[in-house]
Amino acid sequence: MNVKRDQILVLHYYPTFRMWAETIVKVLKENDIRSISFLPDTVIGKILNYAVKDGSFELITLAREEEGVGIVTGEYLGGRRGVLMMQSAGLGNSVNALASLAIPYQIPFLLLISQRGELGEFNACHVTMGKALRRILDALGIQHFTLRREDEVEIMMQGAIKTAYASEQPVAVILSSELVGWKDEK
Repeated sequence: MNVKRDQILVLHYYPTFRMWAETIVKVLKENDIRSISFLPDTVIGKILNYAVKDGSFELITLAREEEGVGIVTGEYLGGRRGVLMMQSAGLGNSVNALASLAIPYQIPFLLLISQRGELGEFNACHVTMGKALRRILDALGIQHFTLRREDEVEIMMQGAIKTAYASEQPVAVILSSELVGWKDEK
């Protein structure tokens, strides 16, 4: 399902200016990634706002994360690059699709994961998956990098995308709460 631009702006408007989200969109565009498959999330919404403003991206809202693995895989086989954006809890939903499709068939793409369950987490439901995130990626053999500071966003994003396509494997970039902040308990 494609999202209309007005829907994203209404659902995910955040007045706080952050360079990291704009830099991520710039790097995606520079690397010819034009499709963003995502599940709605506060952090990802910040990125989507810049993608919508840019106007160069097709945004695809997912019902479940494993659906995104199939979409970005199909896009790659069709000659197009895509990124899959999800919250850390969503990695658990996508494990089988990654292990049985993307990894064995060497389909490169970027996984952009907003991490919950770490510094500043108010919801106990996210802590276990947050602690397991990197170990799950390691068990799948998915190389991953964690963004913690704005000054490292461009170089790590550039490097992760380059590594994914050079190695013909998915590569994950984790957006830490140190970079993106955390939700207040409400």
